[in-house]
Amino acid sequence: MDFGKIKIEIWSDIVCPFCYLGKKKLNMVLEKIGALDKAEIIWHSYQLAPDFPRDRPMTSLEYLTVVRNYPAAHLEAMHEYLRDQGRLYGIDFRFDKALTFNTFDAHRLWRWSDKYKRSDETKEALFRAHFTEGIDLSQSENLLDVIQKAGLDRNEASVILGSDAYEQAVEMDRYQAMQLGIRGVPFFLVNDKMEISGAQDDRVFENVLLTALKTSQLFRFVN
Repeated sequence: MDFGKIKIEIWSDIVCPFCYLGKKKLNMVLEKIGALDKAEIIWHSYQLAPDFPRDRPMTSLEYLTVVRNYPAAHLEAMHEYLRDQGRLYGIDFRFDKALTFNTFDAHRLWRWSDKYKRSDETKEALFRAHFTEGIDLSQSENLLDVIQKAGLDRNEASVILGSDAYEQAVEMDRYQAMQLGIRGVPFFLVNDKMEISGAQDDRVFENVLLTALKTSQLFRFVN
């Protein structure tokens, strides 16, 4: 059956493990239902901790236990669950290495990468650098290294970092999230009306996406 096209908008943050997991789940389900080439994916920035200090990283474990007051036992159980889930989707979560940082500049570069149609590759590179490699992304040179590995021009990225470019784009994403009532990420908006909040079970993604595809196909026939 020849389905129609669908639009998938995603709000996420680089330091959010569920966002990384949700990205992998979405891609796997799109591939399973044969819709990778039928999905227009639009990424949006979302900062979980916009007031986090610049240039002052903190281990994720310290941030979650000291700043966010997560009980150690609860945190370890959550991390064990995420590590197990991550392995199913090709993610090597290394929470012992991850460093929490202010993600604003990383989001600016990520939004810039869309100019070259490499936002998905850049997002993947940033996730991997943070969660698996434990790279300090609060440092500009480290951030530029990751951007370069994602296939983008380091010099142009450096100019972006040294300016206020794409600040409005990041702020607009935040404003849109507020308008939609988004309080956590990942958040998926499909065809402007169907929502998936969080890294849900694959069946949830599959049901929503199949419904969206069939609806798009019917709309195409009617019009």
